Formats: sequence, structure tokens, C-alpha cells
Amino acid sequence: MMKPDQPAPRDTVAQAADAQQEAEALAQLAQALESALTPRQPRESFATELRAQLVDESANAPLRLRNLSPRLQVAAALALATGCLLLMLRRLLGGNGGGELVEDTVPSSA
Repeated sequence: MMKPDQPAPRDTVAQAADAQQEAEALAQLAQALESALTPRQPRESFATELRAQLVDESANAPLRLRNLSPRLQVAAALALATGCLLLMLRRLLGGNGGGELVEDTVPSSA
């Protein structure tokens, strides 16, 4: 731990100088980008269309599922049915159905 009256090591001073130069270079880059790039406002029609798509997309999630190919619909239905069946079997056969944590035991090598 350095004391306040103790001079900084040479490495720290060099790192601080490098960081200062890098910060100045980034500030110059930001100024150059700000002067080169002009802000643009989107057309009103684009903003309206985008807003409608975003709102419509969240409301039509089930509709998108219906638009899947028949093969994907069958695969999704089978995966859902299999998952439900496995959960029911696990519950019926007594396999950790209560939600309690089960620790794995690792045999000691000693």
C-alpha cells in the first residue's frame, strides 16, 4: 500500500500517461464523428409502419405458430405431449415430485 507522500512507481505514471493519450484520441474521434454525421429523422410513414409491426407482432404470436409448416406443428405437438407425459410419470413413480433439492453423493477416494 502506497502512502500519500510516497512518489508513484514509474510503471503507474507511464500507464496514466498512456491512458490520458488514449482518452484524448477517443475524444477527438467522437468530435470528428459528431461533425461528420448529421442526425436524421425517420420518415413518418416508416415510424408508423414499424410501430404497427411491433404491436401486431406481440399480439399475433399464436398466429405465427399456426403459420408453421405441418411438420414443425407435429414436432411441436409431440414434444409438448412427451414433456407432459414425462412429468406425469415422474410424479406417479415418486421421483422428486415435491420440488425438494436432491444432492448427488460423490464417493470419497480416501
